[in-house]
Amino acid sequence: MAQANAILPKARGMYAKRLQPAQYEELMRRRTVPEVAAFLKKHPYYKDSFATLSPTDPHREQIEELLNSDIFYKYETLARYDYTPESFTDYFIIECEVHEILRVLRMLSAGVAGRYLKHLPPFLAGKIQFDLFALAEARSFNSVLEVLRRTPYYRVLYPRFLQDPFLKDYPATESAVIAYYYSAVFALAKKHLTGQEAKQVTNLFSQEAENYNINVILRAKTYFGKVYTAAQIRPMLLPYTYRISKQKLNELLEQTGTDGILALFREGMHNKNWAPGSMDEYDVISGRRLYHHAERLLHLTTSPSAAVAAFIFLVKMERDNVINVVEGVRYGLPPEKIRVLLRY
Repeated sequence: MAQANAILPKARGMYAKRLQPAQYEELMRRRTVPEVAAFLKKHPYYKDSFATLSPTDPHREQIEELLNSDIFYKYETLARYDYTPESFTDYFIIECEVHEILRVLRMLSAGVAGRYLKHLPPFLAGKIQFDLFALAEARSFNSVLEVLRRTPYYRVLYPRFLQDPFLKDYPATESAVIAYYYSAVFALAKKHLTGQEAKQVTNLFSQEAENYNINVILRAKTYFGKVYTAAQIRPMLLPYTYRISKQKLNELLEQTGTDGILALFREGMHNKNWAPGSMDEYDVISGRRLYHHAERLLHLTTSPSAAVAAFIFLVKMERDNVINVVEGVRYGLPPEKIRVLLRY
């Protein structure tokens, strides 16, 4: 009870300090990235984390890294009120680990592995299962495996290494790591949560997993329609559903292109009141639905674990919103073009 009494008001209080729609409007009307950075540096939600941000030459990547550190510090603030040695909220550490592993593998696949050292998040050093600095020194898939040898990620990645030692099929390797992440999340939920608390958390992550699956299908059909067959895409999907059954997911897979998939949406597969006009529209609208799901959960739940999970979902989407604004301002997009990309 003491845990709930501490975590619930703290999470809601931090969320209340977020950027409001009117402040997003202000940001979108800034003419330069330094103007956006100056606004964020003064905002009470970000001023501590953005104290080191250059006021004259802020880079998009620097802003994203500061946003990531801000999320982690907010997570640590909530975790201090969790008095149990192990809990469901440990899932976020796994998420951070997965993010860094995939960043290194993506750079390896692109032939720019050495760039990771420049973007290594120092706030994670000593708080995860492997040595980040050793990971930054990795210059091959095999050397990444050596860094991860004593972690669960070794068992996940070793079969991929045997099949694809030079990461020519990076999406398949990414899917294996993400599948591990969700299996770990649901295993932690099963271990530590019961009843309504378990249901709330499971529904939240199941909706995210479903969004991921549909995005995998849409992107494969849109950009790699002649490369990936349904049989090749199917193993890349997560074995979790929310609104769309496995049978309906198979119908999506069998479509020959994006138009066929969107037609199934128009026939009411996902929601009879919404038919996306494009892949990007699906991405944005499904993200907004997840945002509102998490927001309702944060306001209504009596579970500290559900509150932490909902809060982390919300601050990650706020990070993405800020990055979209930064990119929009950087390329001179008018506010109406940026606004349609935001999830809130």
